[in-house]
Amino acid sequence: MDKRETFDTTDSLKAILAGLYQQKQKASFLIDKDGLTRLEGTITDIQQQGDGITIMVGDMPIAIEQIIAVNGIFRDDYTEC
Repeated sequence: MDKRETFDTTDSLKAILAGLYQQKQKASFLIDKDGLTRLEGTITDIQQQGDGITIMVGDMPIAIEQIIAVNGIFRDDYTEC
């Protein structure tokens, strides 16, 4: 049986993203934005917008709800892989 590392809450994802942002580390994302897309880059900003959070990777905004995986850590409710 395959086992993968997951995050189960938005707070867990926020902590992962905040750590990458603070350390200015490059990140690899799997996002669901009009289909699955891979994206790599450094998080340049984290913005609170109402109830949502958007990160900037270069000049591309990504709502955290669209993030399926970051650096191989998957959303626990994602079952397509």
